[in-house]
Amino acid sequence: MGYEIEMSFDLRKHNDVTKLLGNAIELAEINNCERHFQFTETEGEVRRIKKQNYVLVFCFEDERFEGMTNFLKQILARYKRKIHIESIYEVNNHNLIYASSYYMSLMEKEQKEDYKYRREKRSYSETDYFILREILKKNY
Repeated sequence: MGYEIEMSFDLRKHNDVTKLLGNAIELAEINNCERHFQFTETEGEVRRIKKQNYVLVFCFEDERFEGMTNFLKQILARYKRKIHIESIYEVNNHNLIYASSYYMSLMEKEQKEDYKYRREKRSYSETDYFILREILKKNY
């Protein structure tokens, strides 16, 4: 299967949702994204909505690793303040490569501890390391 990249943006903060969505999908298709889907995520009650996010999930094959990294670089360069990368998941190995603080708050305790343990021990593959260091500008 490959990699799944989950991104989100706050619907309450952006007026140009259609344009932002179209540009992100176009970048994914240029970089050989196999498929993508989207959904909305809402927290709160009817009159007191705390969070209203639009979530985009992009799926890339293993053979398209370079396209995926180019896609991430382009998204970060163009939309760093608008689109947040929530998670990067390696499907074949059931491996969570990256999780944002918000994504971690949604995870179950056991999954969160496993992810933190991997980060502390720095047990990453070569491709994981490349994604974390070069794309997300983390010092791993």
